[in-house]
Amino acid sequence: MEMREYLVPIPPLERWRRDVAARPTPFTGGLRADAPEGARCVRLFVLPYAPFVSQMGEATLSAYYLASQTLYEYVRANCERPAFRLPLKPILAGYGIGRRGRNGLVAIEGMGTCFAVEAAWSKEEAPPRAWTEEPPLDDACKDCGRCLRACPVQALDGAGYVDTDRCLRALAAKNAPAMPEAAMALTGNSLWGCDLCQRACPRNAAVRPVPMPEDVRAAISLDRLLAGDTHALAPLIGANYARKARMRIRACLVAACLGRREHLPAIRALEGDPLVGPYAKWAARRLEAV
Repeated sequence: MEMREYLVPIPPLERWRRDVAARPTPFTGGLRADAPEGARCVRLFVLPYAPFVSQMGEATLSAYYLASQTLYEYVRANCERPAFRLPLKPILAGYGIGRRGRNGLVAIEGMGTCFAVEAAWSKEEAPPRAWTEEPPLDDACKDCGRCLRACPVQALDGAGYVDTDRCLRALAAKNAPAMPEAAMALTGNSLWGCDLCQRACPRNAAVRPVPMPEDVRAAISLDRLLAGDTHALAPLIGANYARKARMRIRACLVAACLGRREHLPAIRALEGDPLVGPYAKWAARRLEAV
């Protein structure tokens, strides 16, 4: 599917402001809802993606990060005033473009929750569009709790909020302090987060997984990442996600969860690293016990 564009009025986002004030998290702290001078509307860009087929015993990466980086580069290159710090999920739900789910994600018809979204400020006049300050949960979610049952750390409250102190994807984004060892053990084969709530969601039933491209598979080689080589990965998911220490941490955890003892020497060599060390030590202990 191709990218969709939506031109919408600048939203008030009063509910979002209240929610952030009541439930501040490191992930909402950098977001801003106020429009800059001269802006008259918001242009939304939505890029759908197909998740990658997960191969048993192999490292995997969510296709979301590739779609997100592609969209980020598009907006940066083609828009005079990118709005990278806008809270986009409440805008999609408030204007009825998508619907809120129990897993904290918004689903769009035909895409499910498998899409990336970015925005830019515009001086154009947007056509009128109905705004709902407090959009309800998707009707499809009312009698469904599959995402709640799928979440291995009970990070979902059932009302659409995610506990970022528990969520594996949120914990993966924090290099320090080291995540709890119980969370490390739940990493599985995913280099970022777990996506289990999305895989369980019936709203994604029509989205068919595709094989991972070979260039992506080569870029996420555990040998390569443990050696600190992210040169092939950075253009695919962005330099921020592909920081050397971050990917070494993730590679340590995935190698340990997959029981890949051949990586033990490389992991032991990282035990003295200030950021990677706690993860490397846990991974080494786990592999030594295999």
